[in-house]
Amino acid sequence: MAGSVKANPGLYFGAYPAADWPLVIAAWTAADLLRLAPSTPTVDVTLHHNGALSATVRGATVPAAPRPVADIIRSGMWYTELSRTTTIHATTPHATPGPAWTDLTVTVHSDLDADLFGLPAGTWWHNGVQRFAGLLTNPRHRPPDGRHVDVWDEATGERAELPLATAATS
Repeated sequence: MAGSVKANPGLYFGAYPAADWPLVIAAWTAADLLRLAPSTPTVDVTLHHNGALSATVRGATVPAAPRPVADIIRSGMWYTELSRTTTIHATTPHATPGPAWTDLTVTVHSDLDADLFGLPAGTWWHNGVQRFAGLLTNPRHRPPDGRHVDVWDEATGERAELPLATAATS
Protein backbone atom coordinates (compact mmCIF):
# COMPACT_ATOMS: atom_id res chain seq x y z
CA MET A 1 0.00 0.00 0.00
CA ALA A 2 2.74 2.50 0.90
CA GLY A 3 4.34 1.91 -2.50
CA SER A 4 1.06 2.78 -4.24
CA VAL A 5 0.75 5.95 -2.18
CA LYS A 6 4.30 7.05 -2.98
CA ALA A 7 3.74 6.34 -6.68
CA ASN A 8 0.48 8.27 -6.88
CA PRO A 9 -0.04 10.39 -3.74
CA GLY A 10 -2.64 12.62 -5.39
CA LEU A 11 -4.98 9.65 -5.69
CA TYR A 12 -4.97 9.28 -1.91
CA PHE A 13 -4.20 12.74 -0.52
CA GLY A 14 -5.33 15.07 -3.28
CA ALA A 15 -3.25 18.25 -3.53
CA TYR A 16 -2.12 18.17 0.10
CA PRO A 17 1.67 18.19 0.55
CA ALA A 18 3.34 15.25 2.34
CA ALA A 19 3.68 17.34 5.50
CA ASP A 20 -0.14 17.40 5.73
CA TRP A 21 -0.73 13.70 5.02
CA PRO A 22 -0.68 12.83 8.75
CA LEU A 23 -3.39 15.44 9.31
CA VAL A 24 -5.45 13.92 6.49
CA ILE A 25 -5.06 10.51 8.16
CA ALA A 26 -6.20 12.12 11.44
CA ALA A 27 -9.26 13.54 9.64
CA TRP A 28 -10.09 10.13 8.11
CA THR A 29 -9.73 8.48 11.53
CA ALA A 30 -11.97 11.06 13.20
CA ALA A 31 -14.62 10.75 10.48
CA ASP A 32 -14.66 6.94 10.68
CA LEU A 33 -15.02 6.99 14.45
CA LEU A 34 -17.85 9.54 14.26
CA ARG A 35 -19.63 7.22 11.81
CA LEU A 36 -19.45 4.43 14.42
CA ALA A 37 -21.15 6.66 17.00
CA PRO A 38 -23.92 8.58 15.23
CA SER A 39 -25.39 9.96 18.47
CA THR A 40 -22.03 11.10 19.87
CA PRO A 41 -21.16 14.68 19.01
CA THR A 42 -17.39 14.50 19.54
CA VAL A 43 -14.30 12.47 18.76
CA ASP A 44 -11.12 13.17 20.74
CA VAL A 45 -7.89 13.31 18.71
CA THR A 46 -4.41 13.47 20.23
CA LEU A 47 -1.34 14.45 18.23
CA HIS A 48 1.42 12.75 20.23
CA HIS A 49 4.85 14.35 20.70
CA ASN A 50 6.50 11.27 19.11
CA GLY A 51 4.46 11.65 15.90
CA ALA A 52 1.80 9.08 16.74
CA LEU A 53 -1.93 9.73 16.48
CA SER A 54 -4.74 8.60 18.80
CA ALA A 55 -8.48 9.06 18.46
CA THR A 56 -11.29 8.02 20.81
CA VAL A 57 -15.05 8.01 20.51
CA ARG A 58 -17.65 6.92 23.05
CA GLY A 59 -21.03 5.38 22.29
CA ALA A 60 -19.97 3.43 19.19
CA THR A 61 -21.97 0.58 17.71
CA VAL A 62 -20.35 -2.21 15.68
CA PRO A 63 -22.21 -5.14 14.09
CA ALA A 64 -21.57 -8.38 15.98
CA ALA A 65 -19.59 -11.02 14.12
CA PRO A 66 -17.50 -14.06 14.95
CA ARG A 67 -14.37 -11.90 14.57
CA PRO A 68 -12.96 -9.60 17.27
CA VAL A 69 -14.58 -6.16 17.24
CA ALA A 70 -11.19 -4.48 16.67
CA ASP A 71 -10.76 -6.48 13.44
CA ILE A 72 -14.19 -5.37 12.22
CA ILE A 73 -13.35 -1.71 12.91
CA ARG A 74 -9.92 -2.02 11.26
CA SER A 75 -11.47 -3.53 8.11
CA GLY A 76 -13.20 -0.19 7.46
CA MET A 77 -9.99 1.82 7.87
CA TRP A 78 -7.82 1.01 4.84
CA TYR A 79 -5.41 3.85 5.68
CA THR A 80 -4.19 2.06 8.82
CA GLU A 81 -1.95 0.15 6.40
CA LEU A 82 0.00 3.40 5.97
CA SER A 83 1.14 3.29 9.61
CA ARG A 84 3.98 1.30 11.08
CA THR A 85 1.49 -0.09 13.61
CA THR A 86 -2.13 0.55 14.51
CA THR A 87 -3.89 -0.77 17.58
CA ILE A 88 -7.61 -0.60 18.14
CA HIS A 89 -9.19 -1.04 21.55
CA ALA A 90 -12.93 -1.36 21.95
CA THR A 91 -14.45 -1.63 25.41
CA THR A 92 -18.01 -1.69 26.65
CA PRO A 93 -19.27 -1.17 30.18
CA HIS A 94 -21.52 -4.23 29.90
CA ALA A 95 -22.06 -7.32 27.78
CA THR A 96 -24.24 -6.62 24.77
CA PRO A 97 -25.73 -9.81 23.35
CA GLY A 98 -27.51 -9.28 20.09
CA PRO A 99 -26.81 -8.24 16.52
CA ALA A 100 -24.36 -5.50 17.51
CA TRP A 101 -21.89 -4.41 20.16
CA THR A 102 -23.20 -1.13 21.54
CA ASP A 103 -22.05 1.64 23.82
CA LEU A 104 -18.43 0.95 22.94
CA THR A 105 -15.52 3.22 23.67
CA VAL A 106 -13.22 2.84 20.68
CA THR A 107 -9.63 4.09 20.64
CA VAL A 108 -7.39 3.93 17.58
CA HIS A 109 -3.66 4.49 18.06
CA SER A 110 -1.43 4.72 14.98
CA ASP A 111 2.34 5.02 14.89
CA LEU A 112 2.68 6.91 11.63
CA ASP A 113 5.38 6.04 9.12
CA ALA A 114 8.00 8.79 8.68
CA ASP A 115 9.40 7.03 5.61
CA LEU A 116 6.06 7.38 3.84
CA PHE A 117 5.92 11.13 4.49
CA GLY A 118 9.62 11.70 3.78
CA LEU A 119 9.89 13.76 6.95
CA PRO A 120 11.79 13.34 10.22
CA ALA A 121 9.63 11.36 12.68
CA GLY A 122 7.17 13.47 14.59
CA THR A 123 7.84 16.77 12.82
CA TRP A 124 4.51 16.70 11.01
CA TRP A 125 2.56 18.04 14.01
CA HIS A 126 4.29 21.46 13.93
CA ASN A 127 1.41 23.96 14.31
CA GLY A 128 -0.75 20.84 14.14
CA VAL A 129 -3.89 22.20 15.79
CA GLN A 130 -3.98 25.28 13.53
CA ARG A 131 -3.19 23.25 10.41
CA PHE A 132 -5.79 20.62 11.37
CA ALA A 133 -8.35 23.42 11.81
CA GLY A 134 -7.53 24.61 8.29
CA LEU A 135 -7.84 21.10 6.88
CA LEU A 136 -11.29 20.70 8.47
CA THR A 137 -12.56 23.77 6.60
CA ASN A 138 -12.45 21.63 3.46
CA PRO A 139 -15.92 20.08 2.93
CA ARG A 140 -14.18 16.76 2.18
CA HIS A 141 -12.86 16.62 5.78
CA ARG A 142 -15.30 18.80 7.74
CA PRO A 143 -17.36 16.93 10.34
CA PRO A 144 -21.12 17.01 9.78
CA ASP A 145 -23.02 19.88 11.40
CA GLY A 146 -23.29 19.41 15.14
CA ARG A 147 -20.27 17.06 15.26
CA HIS A 148 -16.81 18.05 16.49
CA VAL A 149 -13.22 16.97 16.73
CA ASP A 150 -11.58 17.87 20.03
CA VAL A 151 -7.90 17.95 19.16
CA TRP A 152 -4.99 18.14 21.59
CA ASP A 153 -1.34 18.61 20.68
CA GLU A 154 0.48 16.69 23.40
CA ALA A 155 3.80 18.49 22.81
CA THR A 156 2.47 22.05 23.09
CA GLY A 157 -0.64 21.54 25.20
CA GLU A 158 -2.72 23.41 22.62
CA ARG A 159 -6.35 22.28 22.40
CA ALA A 160 -9.26 23.20 20.16
CA GLU A 161 -12.76 22.08 19.36
CA LEU A 162 -12.97 21.84 15.59
CA PRO A 163 -14.36 23.01 13.34
CA LEU A 164 -13.82 26.42 14.83
CA ALA A 165 -16.90 28.56 15.18
CA THR A 166 -17.19 31.10 12.41
CA ALA A 167 -18.41 34.63 12.96
CA ALA A 168 -21.97 35.20 11.86
CA THR A 169 -22.35 37.36 8.82
CA SER A 170 -25.19 39.77 8.30
